Order: sequence, then structure tokens, then C-alpha cells
Amino acid sequence: MRSILPRIAARAGFAAALSLTAAAPALADGFKLSEYSSRDFGMANAGYAALAADPSTIWSNPAGLTRLEDWQVNLGAYYIYGRGEFENDGSTGPFGQPLTGTEEDDLFNDEVIPNLYVSAPVSERVTLGLGVNAPFGLSTQYEPSSLTRFQAVKSSLRVVDINPAIGFQLNDQLSFGLGVSAQYADATLANNINFTAACLSQAPAAACTSAGLAPQTSEGFVRVKGDDWSYGWNAGVLFEPEEGTRVGFSYRSEVNHELGGEAEFGTPPGAAIFAPAFTDTAASAPLDLPSEAAVSLRHEVNGAFAWNATVRASFWDLDALVVAFDNPAQPASRETLGYQTAVKASFGVEYAPRPDWVLRAGLAYDESPADEDDRTARVPDTDRVVAALGASWTPSEAFSVDLGYQHLFFDDAPINHVGSGGDRLVGEFDNTADLFGLGLTWRR
Repeated sequence: MRSILPRIAARAGFAAALSLTAAAPALADGFKLSEYSSRDFGMANAGYAALAADPSTIWSNPAGLTRLEDWQVNLGAYYIYGRGEFENDGSTGPFGQPLTGTEEDDLFNDEVIPNLYVSAPVSERVTLGLGVNAPFGLSTQYEPSSLTRFQAVKSSLRVVDINPAIGFQLNDQLSFGLGVSAQYADATLANNINFTAACLSQAPAAACTSAGLAPQTSEGFVRVKGDDWSYGWNAGVLFEPEEGTRVGFSYRSEVNHELGGEAEFGTPPGAAIFAPAFTDTAASAPLDLPSEAAVSLRHEVNGAFAWNATVRASFWDLDALVVAFDNPAQPASRETLGYQTAVKASFGVEYAPRPDWVLRAGLAYDESPADEDDRTARVPDTDRVVAALGASWTPSEAFSVDLGYQHLFFDDAPINHVGSGGDRLVGEFDNTADLFGLGLTWRR
């Protein structure tokens, strides 16, 4: 039996093929978040690089800092209520037999996403800023008995970005800005291991039975935790050819993480003989987060009405994730993601019925970076339409309150994905989400 251990470990290497990614239906594309500004939130991010209404412009276009007067502090929070269901349509085990397990009716975890921004003018033409937000993350959680369990049980990613920035006003029409990012990423992932299937793929049934590996019952698990600090930068230009019209362009660099941490394995009774391969060990994986570019146009028709439009591209280049283990008996694993460039196009309007109130609405089409062939249970992503509403109340010059709501309409998300262990997940995900945003801004 020991002579086949390396082959069994390779066959069961899927147990450690953990995509260091996480998803929820509220994600902008893949596992990227768009909840950076409570004001722009109410227009489906249509004002992204040209709105420059509060210190959140640090993230979307640091050139917009020059349009802010006095010290400002903006605090925002977003509640994401997502629902995801999986309906089975003939999923099979590694030898073609029907896969046993439960279907899912609520695979997405509800989340709260906070952010904080501060801006401070230091001269008539220079303004400093500091932003802290969460540009990537959220999670999926399946039941341990789910049909997905050999491909995904838990996927959780948290990314926090600390972004100091500076804006320069060259003249009344043109400004530019620069920023740097210190970014922390933390991931926790888990899935089950089908030890019986791994054994039967390389050894006679009698040998597996004698080891105590009963069909459909001998399952273990793997859990990987890792984190990393990495760095990037952002820049932007804001041009105002005439009063009331702005054109903004912004760019954020990619951030390349090397996540490092520990892999924890659990083996069922009778599988102790596999201990050399399935023992706790250090693990690592690269995670390349995309660069992005955006162009926005804002036009104030009159003192009460304005419209905004944005096209933003996320330049994903994440074909696969390779997880390496310090334990030489556990081979490295590879999971295909197939992430490519995704585009989000938004249009939104603002209407001020009175000086202390502004009403907003927006609509966006948001592409997924993965096509149907690369869809996974960890990230059951698909294209979506975003409908948004928002409002701001400014009771005094020193304080304002922003409210926003979004509903996400997802395309159908069929899946026909073969895991590294040979099981095939066949069915369809039905996803939807509602998002609620609140922002507070103080000025001095």
C-alpha cells in the first residue's frame, strides 16, 4: 500500500487545490468590490472618476481631491444581503456514479463593508488625503454535506487597502493626483477530500476496503489559511473644459500577493496510512489582483440636474492558481480560473429638488471576468445588471448623510465543472443580492 502513496497523493491533490478567492453576489466582477463611496453607490458607480464630491475620490480619482474645500472626513458602511441557490442536474462522482449530497439554498454569507476617508487642503492648489477601504473580498459557505463539498466548502477572502494620496491643481481646468497603497490580504479556504475515490483510482478495491475506506463514507478535509502584505499605486487626471462639465481618468496598478500560511488536513478512520501526504504543512500561493482604468464624464445640465457616465475595465490576468506545499509528499495543485479583462458601464443622474436634498438613480452592466467554461463552485460568478437609488441630506454646511440601495440582477449561472478528484458538478446557480449603503461626511 505504501508504494502507491505518491500516486494517491497526486490523485487527491485536488484536496489542496484551493482557489484563494471568495465570492458573493454583490461583487463587481469576480471577487472585486465596488462599494467605495456612499454617494456614487446610489448611481451604480456612474460618477467614479469625475464625481469628486467627498474624500472617497482618494480611491476613484485622487485628482478630485483638489475640488474639496476645507478638512473633510467621510465614513461609510455597506450591508450586502446575498442569496445563492444551487440546483443539481446530474452531478457525478469520479467513476460516473451519482454524487450524493445536499443542494444549497443560501450559499452566500451576508457582509458589512466599511470605509474611511480623510482629506486636508495644505494650500490653494494642493490637497492631501488618506483612505482605508476593502476593494476585494466576501465569502461563500456550503454545508459539509453539499454536492459541492469536494470542490468547495468555505472560501473567504478579506483585502484591506490603506491609500494615502495627494492632489495637485495646475489651473482652473486641470488637476492630477497620485497615491500609493499598502494592501493586506487574508484568506481561509476549505473543502472535503474523497479518500475512497483517491484510493480506488490507484489501487484494487480489496486493498482500499482492507484499509477501512468505505465507498461514499471515507471523507476527510483540508483547510488553508494564508495572508500577505503587498503594495501598489494609483493616479488620475480631472479636466473641466467648462463650468459644470468634468472628464476624469483614473488608473490603479495591479497588486501581486504571495499568500503564505498553513494547510491543515483531517483524515477519516482507516486513512492513517496516508499520513505522510496528508499532514499539516506550510503552504503558499500567488494571488495577482488586477489593475484597472476608468474614464468618467459628468455634466451639470442646470443647478438642479446632472448626469454621469463611466466605463471601467478591470485587467484580470489570473488564468489559474497554483498552491505549493512545504511537505514534499503533497504535490502542488492547480485550479483553473480563467479570469480575463472585464468591463463595467454605468449611467446615473442626480436631481436636487431643494438645496439640502439630492436624489440619485443609476444603472450599470457589469461583466464577469470568467466565462461559463471556467465557472467554479467557489466563485459562481456571472454577468449582471445593477439598479441603484440614492439620496443625500445636508442639514448644515458641516454635515451630510448619504443613503443608497442597489439590487443586482444576475444572468443564469450553469456549471459543468470537473474537480481535480474527478467528480463532476453539474447544475445551475441562481443568485441575487440587495445592498444598502450609509455614509456620513463632516467638514470643517
